Amino acid sequence: MGAAVLPLAVHLLSRSRPKQRLFSSVTLLQELVRLQMRRTRPRDRILLLLRTLLCACLAAAFLQPYWGNDEEGDAKRVMVVVLDNTASMAAADAQVVRMNRAVELAHAEVKSLAPADRVNFMTTAGFSTSLFDAPESAQAMVLRELADTTCQPAAAGAVAELLESAAQQLEHLQEYQKGELVLISDFQRTTMEKPLAELLKKRPNTPLRCLNVAQTPVQENTCVESLTTTPAKPIPGQEVLVTVGVRHFAAKTQEPVVLNVTLAAGDLRLSQPCRPEPNGQGTVVFSLTAPQDAADWVLHAYTEKDAFSADNERYAVVPVRSKLSCLAITPDRARMGFVLRALENIPYLQTLQLPALPDTAADFVVWQAPAAADAPAIRALLKAGGVVVLLPDLQKDTACAPLLEGCEAAYTGQLKTDGSHWETEVVAKDDAVFELFAPSALHQLQQEAIYARLGGNFGKSLPVGSSVLLRYTDGVPALLRCPVGAGSLIVWNMPVTARDNRWAYSPLCLPLMAELLLHSRNTGGAEAELVAGQDYLQLEVPTHVEAQTIRLLDAAGAELPTVPLRHTLRSQQTVRPGVYRWLAGDEVLKVQAVNFPAEESALVSFVPEVAGQAAEPVAFDAQGTADAAKGRIELWPWLLACAMVIFILELLLCRSPKTNPTPQTP
Repeated sequence: MGAAVLPLAVHLLSRSRPKQRLFSSVTLLQELVRLQMRRTRPRDRILLLLRTLLCACLAAAFLQPYWGNDEEGDAKRVMVVVLDNTASMAAADAQVVRMNRAVELAHAEVKSLAPADRVNFMTTAGFSTSLFDAPESAQAMVLRELADTTCQPAAAGAVAELLESAAQQLEHLQEYQKGELVLISDFQRTTMEKPLAELLKKRPNTPLRCLNVAQTPVQENTCVESLTTTPAKPIPGQEVLVTVGVRHFAAKTQEPVVLNVTLAAGDLRLSQPCRPEPNGQGTVVFSLTAPQDAADWVLHAYTEKDAFSADNERYAVVPVRSKLSCLAITPDRARMGFVLRALENIPYLQTLQLPALPDTAADFVVWQAPAAADAPAIRALLKAGGVVVLLPDLQKDTACAPLLEGCEAAYTGQLKTDGSHWETEVVAKDDAVFELFAPSALHQLQQEAIYARLGGNFGKSLPVGSSVLLRYTDGVPALLRCPVGAGSLIVWNMPVTARDNRWAYSPLCLPLMAELLLHSRNTGGAEAELVAGQDYLQLEVPTHVEAQTIRLLDAAGAELPTVPLRHTLRSQQTVRPGVYRWLAGDEVLKVQAVNFPAEESALVSFVPEVAGQAAEPVAFDAQGTADAAKGRIELWPWLLACAMVIFILELLLCRSPKTNPTPQTP
């Protein structure tokens, strides 16, 4: 209809609009114009009609209409083609890419349909997963969509939702219609096995037909599985240990594999060999120095490419900050004693004293005399990767027992009142906390007099991985560190006032506290790491920057479209693995890394046993479809013929007649 209206629009826009000019007498000219209009107006209207019919015939011919009764024109088959385009489909079996073979099979399935049959095309990964809301008679559109389908990492839970949606589209069909769900996949175990089992359990009568494109049940593959740093947030110039985890997958135990792992950090390139166990893991550790400028430090680990190269690299964005945040939780500054003064004088700390824990997170939390009710909040801080230093109530503490032993017991304090005191000794002399201290300084630590502590059964049962840094000569821990989740719990079982602990006057107090915090952070990873195919890149717009000036760039420098959402910006589509930067002019606001999902690296396929659980596949009668098509008259050749006749008539009508001038008689 739009094509038919086009000639009318051209006709209206091309109408002549003569200019008005001053003239002595226009009587003869007006008569001449009337004669000309009377001669040309009918021809113009006929031309408009012919051109409108020409455009309408051409547009209708592309729709391929036919003439026949309703029964012969109804769809006999309703097919939903689900193509697995998850990352594993990019693997090559015997130099044949699984995705290429899957597209060929899908193309053959769609071409087997009759013109009136209905079809829908769905993919398991990517931004758009369904071509239509319901099956349509549009095989040509499905074939064009097939040609543009590429492999992408799958979103968590997307495959199960897609299979359920595909099965629902085959419900409520007519009696003469046959539905069929065609699933083309390599049937990777980690991606497809569980969703397919759930579908067959929930809908056992689904007319399912599976086409497996994986030629080998287990394909050998290696991947970079993890990239972590210790500490997670270094300060400029600090030594950082970067651990790269490599995993090997194979059909059976084979000879040891040797991979060359390369770590790129800015202009620096380091390489080490890695020997993962057959069907197992391996790690390599690099020692680097954090850059002096406070910024986001991008790390890139990669190995040699193999038949499935999508998972042979991994990124991490390590925040390098000149100041780390520290919260001192105490209702009264005096109750935290010399510990608070030491925290405020550590150069790399930005310490804030608060009476209670706020909603904002911090790198370090020093909590004075927490109660048993505070244990859940402390666990949440440790799980998020923070370092929590507990200064327990040395009279009767109720928070350490739930955190260390998981029970609601309490530890009773002890106090020296007879003039004697306790002395400590260094237990873990090789710990990084004591690297700066000479033997004489360690001896001085052990000689300091202490008059109050938690005693009794404190420290009898400790979590796995705990280390006692200082202990009293009778075995009670004085300084205890326990790794919990991604963080560390430190228990300072010593008084914090000058009258009960002589460390308040010792020059060792400040460096001991600084080294204790600095070396107590556990392994971290990429900041705000996303899963490709699932999440969008997001940025909270800073108050000093206009949102319209912010750009999102990929590693190659190409700009990606964004969508404004209140006070944030979001990428318009999900992104592939790589490093992305948010820029305002030349200022880098944020760097984000998107990594390949490690669970998609195991190229282990399974053979779906659906014969006894699903309905029999629909049998397609090619001869019956051909007979039904015989009673149908295709109209598009007639429409093209009409368009050709109309075009010839238009040419004849537009031909200007040859007129010879006659001599005028005066």
